[in-house]
Amino acid sequence: MKVLFLTQVVDPSSDLLGFVPSWIRALSRRVETLYVLAGRVRPCDLPANVEVASLGKETGRGRLARLARFYLGLRHAVNGGADLIFAHMNPEYVLAAAPVSPVPVVLWYTHTAVTARLKLAARLARRIVTATPGSCRLPSRKVRVVGHGIDLSLFPPSPPPGSARILTVGRLDAVKDVETLIEGIALLRRTEPAARLVVAGDGPLRGKLEALARERGVPAQFLGSVPYPEIPRLYRECDLFVSASRGALDKVILEAMASGRPAVACSEAAHGVVDAPFRFAPGDA
Repeated sequence: MKVLFLTQVVDPSSDLLGFVPSWIRALSRRVETLYVLAGRVRPCDLPANVEVASLGKETGRGRLARLARFYLGLRHAVNGGADLIFAHMNPEYVLAAAPVSPVPVVLWYTHTAVTARLKLAARLARRIVTATPGSCRLPSRKVRVVGHGIDLSLFPPSPPPGSARILTVGRLDAVKDVETLIEGIALLRRTEPAARLVVAGDGPLRGKLEALARERGVPAQFLGSVPYPEIPRLYRECDLFVSASRGALDKVILEAMASGRPAVACSEAAHGVVDAPFRFAPGDA
């Protein structure tokens, strides 16, 4: 079987999509040839049966030029015998590929937003695969729950350091609700004064959250964007992982659990993955 994989970035150092090369390696072991077409590519070590092409975002190519390269890459994969197109996260890939593709398109989607583009993509895609029932809220018989793909070799379990360090990882926006986490740690410090927060990630709310931590007297280290290869070390250095995200099940919860760290989560999508004593209601500090 030959597959064309469409994704935004192939870059092992990416903070948000650094896991993509591990997905590519895992897929390559199950297919004859894996074509990869990405918006931006950074060279990395991949198997011989993987063929990677970039749309040129890293070189500043304009939107029309990238679109032209997209269709050239699509034609190359189809002419090379691709049996399936696997689109990662972006419904736009389905909208661009499905109308002209002679082979079926499958979309991976883990987000609570049900947009007009997702609804249209669902009409064009053969299947939509997601991590948990709550990770794709689109009511469609095409949706299949397959779980997250975590490379356990990257997250070996280790004893907790006993540092009272609480870690959260993710983009600093409203959906991640780090504000509630800060308020919770402020309450926790009344009985556990050594508790402190480490935040890996960046986003539009960083300044506001830093100010809130100072106001509440919460020792907080905001690391900004952290390259993906450094994330496993952060799990090893923490005693507890917390995700206050109200969206789909974040794979960082599973990565922390794989690393041997207890994970506390808010997301409704965590039902069935995180036990009830380790879940809390949205906004409940």
